[in-house]
This record gives sequence, structure tokens and C-alpha cells, in this order.
Amino acid sequence: MAKKKLIGSLFLILLSTVLSLAEVGRKTPNLEGTISAGPYYNPASKSYFELFRMQRLPGMQTRWWGAQLLAEEKIFNNTRGRLAIVRDLDTHQFILRNFLGKNYWIGLQYFCNSRALKWVDGTDAAQSKFSAWDSQWSNTDIRCANMNYMPVHYTTATITQGLRWRASGPNKGYPMYLVEYPTGKE
Repeated sequence: MAKKKLIGSLFLILLSTVLSLAEVGRKTPNLEGTISAGPYYNPASKSYFELFRMQRLPGMQTRWWGAQLLAEEKIFNNTRGRLAIVRDLDTHQFILRNFLGKNYWIGLQYFCNSRALKWVDGTDAAQSKFSAWDSQWSNTDIRCANMNYMPVHYTTATITQGLRWRASGPNKGYPMYLVEYPTGKE
């Protein structure tokens, strides 16, 4: 009988461990926008990342410029935030592992007149060997019409159903934005 109790206790401990491990991983901010997902440290970029939801009303959305301003108001470890920069596969995979959400802004813009792809820190994203474009929305397929720029966001990809980049018009709004704190250290 004592052996059965011991086995039962071990099973409960194992089950609670499995449940707690299931909670670790991809997160999304709560619907009220009062709790973010993160910040989580990414050793590849030496930055912390945090996913925010608009804090005004559920369903509230913001344009890219509004998200950029909100990101710059955030501070973590004495470092001002910015919309996230995803220069490499390691950072992209880190984001996929840690954040759950569809349609959130990152710090990338396509400038239509100059055909330049720039990160919020001014670096040329076209020089990078990495990109995560959705198959329908690579920068060669962008149609600018009379827009000066097109902001880029993560979205669920058409074919793979994984998170990929997609450009959209500057008047498009999304409820979440990904902030990076480039601390340079853990």
C-alpha cells in the first residue's frame, strides 16, 4: 500500500512538472494589455525582447508609427526600447520560440521611392543575408502606389502557417508590437 502511495505521489509530482514545463515557451500579452510577454533575453542579439498589446481598449490597434513611438517610451535595464530588429535566423527563431501572436509590428520599413529596406536604427536590411518574408510578400512583390513607405509586421504565413514578415500600407493597424531593448549584455 505504501508503495502505491509513493508511486501515486511520484506520478502527481511528474504530472505537475510536465504541466509547468508546458507553460514555458511562447507567450502572448493578456487581452487587457496590462501584462506583456517578456522581456526575454536573446543571446544572439544581446537584447531583451518584449511583446506588448495596446493598453487602451481590447481590439484597439495602432499604426506602425504609433507602435514605434510606444516602443521608444519603454525602458528596461536602463535601455530605451525600439521596435524589434531581426537581423539573423537565430533572432527570428528566438522570437518564434518565445512569442505567440499574430500580426505584430517590428522595426522594418520599405521606402518606396528609394526602394530601400531599413531597420529603425537606420541600417540597410537589404544587406543582410537573412529575411523572413512570407512567400506572397517578399520586397520584390510590394506595390507602393502613392505611399512613401510600407511598414513590416510579423504575421502567420500563407503557406507554412509560421510567423513571417509581410509589408502593409502605412494606414494598417495591429494590436501588438514587439519591442527590443538592445542592452548589449544579459
